[in-house]
Amino acid sequence: MDKEQRLKELRTADQLSDEEMRELIGLANPGELISLPGPDSIGLVNFDKAFKNLGEIMERADRAESLGFFVEAISLRLQHTEFWLRMFWVAKNPESKIFEPGDKSTFGNLIERCAKLNFKPALTHELRRFNKHRIDAIHKLLLGATDYDQLCEVCQKYRDLPRRVGQHVRGLVGIPLKQ
Repeated sequence: MDKEQRLKELRTADQLSDEEMRELIGLANPGELISLPGPDSIGLVNFDKAFKNLGEIMERADRAESLGFFVEAISLRLQHTEFWLRMFWVAKNPESKIFEPGDKSTFGNLIERCAKLNFKPALTHELRRFNKHRIDAIHKLLLGATDYDQLCEVCQKYRDLPRRVGQHVRGLVGIPLKQ
């Protein structure tokens, strides 16, 4: 099997053994793969479940939105975004603190903690707006802070936010693996 075919096979695999991961690192282009803070540092409870969920969460959010389950879509996108904010905070906080598995930090608190560590201001502003819309959607819908049609607009407006936050965090804190 040629290098490109094997690289494609490894990149699309659902799971890799340690040996396959080493092979992927060896075959990948320099700087293509990065190392991020360890999964235990961001409060993961079950590594395998967490990464399975991470791999499918955006597809599930998009499906929920397309079916009109806007609160579900917003909640799933929040969780994906939170994953990347935790990664950023762990990598950048000067005390090298980590998240314990039972951590109950709120999303808004996490945004502010990242902002204090110079998270991109425009993205921070957008995260704050998303959080306000999320709070209105989940906690204040029946109080009249929003209506279900507006939730559709929120889903559309912030559809790509988790991906952009992830991309930004990977670019800031990811360390290229040496091949």
